[in-house]
Amino acid sequence: MQVKVMTNIYHISYTPETKEISLFFWGCNFNCLGCLCKKETHNFLLSEHLHLPFEEPTVIADSPEQFISFEDLIKTLDKLEIKKVLLEGQEASLDPLYPQITQALHKRYSSYNTLCSNIYSLPSLKDTDEIAIGLKAVTDSIHKEYTGKSNRQVLANFISLNQAGLKSSVASVFIPGFIDIAETENIAEFIAQVNKDIPYHILPYFKSGFNPWRHPTHEEMEAAEKTARKHLGKVHSWKGDEEMKYEVVKIF
Repeated sequence: MQVKVMTNIYHISYTPETKEISLFFWGCNFNCLGCLCKKETHNFLLSEHLHLPFEEPTVIADSPEQFISFEDLIKTLDKLEIKKVLLEGQEASLDPLYPQITQALHKRYSSYNTLCSNIYSLPSLKDTDEIAIGLKAVTDSIHKEYTGKSNRQVLANFISLNQAGLKSSVASVFIPGFIDIAETENIAEFIAQVNKDIPYHILPYFKSGFNPWRHPTHEEMEAAEKTARKHLGKVHSWKGDEEMKYEVVKIF
């Protein structure tokens, strides 16, 4: 009897209109205070979860108990038309099968593969087309307080990835009273020092875990974007109440 090789993937969602797959991986090398997985481990864009970001957290979400094997992953994806793949969740880069998964995605579906990562450690990126970097903070003391880890390796990897020419973007979470205007500007300045053409997305904090912070206002998000634009040309702030363009469905 052949033993199936298990991945760290616990959830798969699909956007039929754009033919985009999201693979959600469990396990992380950070312990972020505001990690959304503390509220819900599945895709927040599923219709049954759209209300969750604005709800007050009352419990910590259970860890997933079901994972998919590499063999069953391919069988599942073979049933779908795929153009793009997001490898996300907690930290996809930690899955030992990450290189094998991305290679299979390229060979079988010719997909455009985007890794969403904190870039604390990096797998082989041979079959990764783009990396969406979650940069928590540039100030090391803030980064340590929020994630439990220093950001020195993160910043070094950021520079190395840019030198390697891999297409990338950056996102950070705006947290009023913590990672706010001053730190957002620090992040924008750091990105600009490396490459002014890298797109920067500023995301609003949604309550998750048991933290004292609140969700930012539209005005605060606009002010953060304006501040970042002093250093970068490609900046966008999200308010958190944007209208859904496409339906997202659960596959696994």
